[in-house]
Amino acid sequence: MSTVAVIGAGVGGLTAGYELARAGWKVDVYERWPGLGGQAATYDVGAGVLLERYYHHLFTSDDDIASLCAELGVEIGWHRSSVAFFAEGASHSFNSPLDLLRFSPLPFPARVRMGLALLMLQRRHKAVEPFEGRTAQDWILSSMGRHAWERVWGPLLRGKFGDRAEDISMAWLWGKLTLRRQIKGAEARTEMLGYPRGTFETLFMRLREEIEGRGGRVLIDRPAARIARRGEQFSVTIGANSSFRIGHDPRAYPTDGEEAYDAVMATVSNPVFGRLLEDDLAGSLTPGYLERLTSIEYHSAVCLVLEMDRRFSPFYWTNVADPGMPFVGLIEQTNLVSPEAYGDRRFLYVANYTAPDDPLQSLDAEMLLARYEPGLRRVNPQYDPSWVRASWLFREPDAQPIVAVGYRDRIPPMETGVPGLMLVNTTQIYPEDRGTNYAVRLARKAASALASASARP
Repeated sequence: MSTVAVIGAGVGGLTAGYELARAGWKVDVYERWPGLGGQAATYDVGAGVLLERYYHHLFTSDDDIASLCAELGVEIGWHRSSVAFFAEGASHSFNSPLDLLRFSPLPFPARVRMGLALLMLQRRHKAVEPFEGRTAQDWILSSMGRHAWERVWGPLLRGKFGDRAEDISMAWLWGKLTLRRQIKGAEARTEMLGYPRGTFETLFMRLREEIEGRGGRVLIDRPAARIARRGEQFSVTIGANSSFRIGHDPRAYPTDGEEAYDAVMATVSNPVFGRLLEDDLAGSLTPGYLERLTSIEYHSAVCLVLEMDRRFSPFYWTNVADPGMPFVGLIEQTNLVSPEAYGDRRFLYVANYTAPDDPLQSLDAEMLLARYEPGLRRVNPQYDPSWVRASWLFREPDAQPIVAVGYRDRIPPMETGVPGLMLVNTTQIYPEDRGTNYAVRLARKAASALASASARP
């Protein structure tokens, strides 16, 4: 039986491990965090209630993860969504074409032009290639006009990508606007979003059960610290328990033994993968592979989770398109999933993306909440800090790849040039944006490729 180490127990790593175990491999999954799911991991907010560290939901177009859930007996609940744009000091409902026509921050002709541009993009442009050499800014200015850029898309892109906003490829925005949400059918009026019954943890536990039921192991709070080549096999040096407290650099972890494998599939970010490789192994990669790893930049996610004693807004998702605001989004989980699912408690995510050296990275939860207070009060003038019952702060350093023009040419392939060593991560989810559905799709593709390669004479 062939053996494989899967590095990372996010949805991609667990799916790859599950598929390889089904194909007859002996699978060990290593995870730095003391829990399953990666960026979709849950934590206990008290009294046994679980909530994701970062907001997650499913779209009706997410066929890959929906089929996986059905295969594993994980039920998905579908809920009516509600979306708003916060601009010019007010929240504007943004759930249908009619809401766009009512969007007062844009002059009426600009609203019509923006709506027609979106409709034509979805109906006429089924391939990403025409947009790969063009920035989103250029396309928006020419197709939607300056008002749309200055009052909607520019602030949104600056909130997510900072000073790189004007470099973002139209390919990234094309994926957002054509692959996920379609302005047609019933969902043109009411978007439905999915959420697994019992949180995403239900799916992760089923994947773990399937891997372990086939003789594998899923080892949480047990990161990989180094990967080396030893003759015909790979050696994985294992990090000690609680290494997650040190950070994301595997070279800083105290070690606790080694294991040998026939193959290694890493589902970590580019920087972490590069640091995992011993020098001899790194030198064996396809020429130029390391340069591809380092050529892709990331922005960090900073997510403050608040337990509120009341509803904060009427919307599930509020995009903040106001350049004076200190955060980019408000996601009120209990406006999508009933508070009853969380013991009649209410939760609000305050979302941000920053450059790695942004000062917000150094603030604790209390300091960050104080920094955000004026913005929260702008969205809801009645807001008072006494509404917050508890808070939790999570940071992810390599959360959002910066998809600038020419991105496709910088993507590192799954095959590294070393037989049996594969990299599978969010930089390769293109032209789609990162998400659990595309992680499942990519993981299945990678597992099939590894199994096929090992079967060759």
